[in-house]
Amino acid sequence: MINDEIIEKIISASQINKEDLVIEIGPGLGTLTLKLLENAGKVIAIELDTNMIKILKDRFNLYDNFIILNEDVLKVDLKELISKYSNKERKVKVVANLPYYITTPIIMKLLEDKINIDSITVMVQKEVADRITAIPGDKLSGAITYSVNYYAEANNIAFVDKNSFMPVPEVDSEVI
Repeated sequence: MINDEIIEKIISASQINKEDLVIEIGPGLGTLTLKLLENAGKVIAIELDTNMIKILKDRFNLYDNFIILNEDVLKVDLKELISKYSNKERKVKVVANLPYYITTPIIMKLLEDKINIDSITVMVQKEVADRITAIPGDKLSGAITYSVNYYAEANNIAFVDKNSFMPVPEVDSEVI
């Protein structure tokens, strides 16, 4: 992500403050992570790629509100993680640029596991965002539309042109 304006829109839309526990899924090189650390009380980044772990640890070693886990988010017990690092005053928010190849399983895990999460602000592939935020019964609706609609209210926040990334992917994205 090389578009600071989009990063700011994500931070603004997620309404993060110093009391919040933020779970970031797939932080990559940490472009979004930096802004999360500046705004949140604690950030737990879950990264599967072992090559990124050292980079993230080196980059954010001076932040005392940063925890990095080298795990598969689909296998992490998020309830346990939240209970370990949260308290009754601390809101829990998921903020992430989700790995596009597993977007739906991640979103379904976050919703179906009945985790105490106050909000989910994620960047996903544009076509997936259109399905997630569609109105049930609309021509764009699908199984994910109905599932998300059952658990939450989904809204479009910002369109993200593919040129906002380096390297440039083949698809546009959307923050929802």
